[in-house]
Amino acid sequence: MIHVLADQNLYKIEELIPPHTQLNLYDPSKGIPDLEGIDALLIRTVTHINEDVLPCIPPGLEFIGTGSSGTDHLDNEYLEQKGITLADANGCNARAVAEYVMTSLLLWKEQHQPETPFGKIGVIGVGKAGSAVVELLREFEIDCVEYDPPRENRDPNFTSASLEEVLNCDILTFHVPLNKKGDHPTFHWLNEQKLNGREFKLIINAARGGVVDELALMKHFVEGSVGNYILDVWEKEPDFNTKIAKHAFIATPHIAGYSEQAKINATKIVCDKLAAHFDIEPAISKYKNISRTVDLAHISYNLTGILTRLHPIKGYDAALRDLFDRPDKKVLFRSLRNEWPYRFEYSFLKVRKEILLDFERLKKLGITGV
Repeated sequence: MIHVLADQNLYKIEELIPPHTQLNLYDPSKGIPDLEGIDALLIRTVTHINEDVLPCIPPGLEFIGTGSSGTDHLDNEYLEQKGITLADANGCNARAVAEYVMTSLLLWKEQHQPETPFGKIGVIGVGKAGSAVVELLREFEIDCVEYDPPRENRDPNFTSASLEEVLNCDILTFHVPLNKKGDHPTFHWLNEQKLNGREFKLIINAARGGVVDELALMKHFVEGSVGNYILDVWEKEPDFNTKIAKHAFIATPHIAGYSEQAKINATKIVCDKLAAHFDIEPAISKYKNISRTVDLAHISYNLTGILTRLHPIKGYDAALRDLFDRPDKKVLFRSLRNEWPYRFEYSFLKVRKEILLDFERLKKLGITGV
């Protein structure tokens, strides 16, 4: 019997954990409990594991899986040196992130430049999430530039734009991991030096806090060289900078990748990797192709109204702004992430066919009619 300790907030973990395992759950806000007798540990991004946190690794622990695309909360080198097999859920939320970006873009355009084109959009980081963003941008026939030198190095079929090409774009959206070391560090990739002397209509960061130098971004917004910015991730998260958030067109609590489908994907991927590592039978998911019909009869028929009914982005924005003056904003930030119901991705939503006829953009998002 494989003994598994898992974050209690891993979505549907009790239903997606492989059979023939003994599952125990822990509350991440109380830290990691005793790992003696545990074969596998399943975590989320809120749990950081390194030598300081886990100086003594029990001999039985051989697998750590994170239900997330990113792994910057793990000291991979340290854990691998200790013989731990690491697994992530890379790509689990790519479509959800892409829909967050596209929804943000459409809401911004409706408010700021409804009659003019977006211009050229630079996608910085073209892995799973960035590629999903590019796919949606092309569906909307929006000109985009793909910038990802590390991918060019490992993928002979991919050619990255140059730095100058991407910095000449009108809008930038970020989809890179947070790296402070290596050949391609991303910490403060967008900084004073890159912002100085340039103008951008919009900056979006739905990658990791710290990829964008927030103070430099706010400075250039105040000075007028950055028209607007949208932030879903924050430096020192969950202790986000309220002054920076106040200036944002949209400010959300690290939920770009949150959807029913993404959360199920994340847990299923990491549980399947656990099953493969221990050579046991994986669980069979019963969550495929579940759709939801949304009644839009009671809202005004404009694109902004429909999008904010189908996607909770503006609700999260309003809820985050309510935290600005709260002394317990760090705790409440986490609560916003954990306690709101997950949205359905657009391709799993259905609306009345006549609405799709009036709003072609909804079909491009993947919404279908009934």
